[in-house]
Amino acid sequence: MELEHILAYHCAPTFAGIKAANLLSLEKFLIPEIKLSFEFYNQNLNLRGIYFEMLCECNERILVIVYRKDTLWSELSSPPNKAFLETQGYCDWSSLDSLFKRLRERISDRDEFPHEIGLFLSYPLEDVLGFIFFKGKNYKYSGYWKVYGNENITKKKFREFTMSRIIFCRKIDEGKSIVQILESA
Repeated sequence: MELEHILAYHCAPTFAGIKAANLLSLEKFLIPEIKLSFEFYNQNLNLRGIYFEMLCECNERILVIVYRKDTLWSELSSPPNKAFLETQGYCDWSSLDSLFKRLRERISDRDEFPHEIGLFLSYPLEDVLGFIFFKGKNYKYSGYWKVYGNENITKKKFREFTMSRIIFCRKIDEGKSIVQILESA
């Protein structure tokens, strides 16, 4: 699958502006010029508030967060989210880059993936805390993530995410690029 299809499938909610961020875990050998591709997207999409940031790189894979800068900052700095993140060592709130720096540390320093990444991906705090407390079990519903809070509101969000995915993938299949789709929006 080519990169444009991967982005449309996995990042449509962020591109559509209904989610602050999406996470991509990509095999590097599938897309040899992956870093150049993300530089291209940053050059063309940063003016629209959409950014690509590498969080982790190993021999075979790359972990990238695709995000809307203002939306992500607003969500992370909300008082409940900020208070929780501070308990996880996110003490430097001078910029989003400083929060990404801490997230990178947490990813590389742990045997277990840092669950607070859910807040970076627009998961409700209640769902992140529920996942931690119940160790991924006893959830009410599972879709794009495991739901421990308001199931009805989250199911509606999931439907919106799926609809954005369908729309973006259809446009890619019609021959448009991600940049073209966003420029025409």
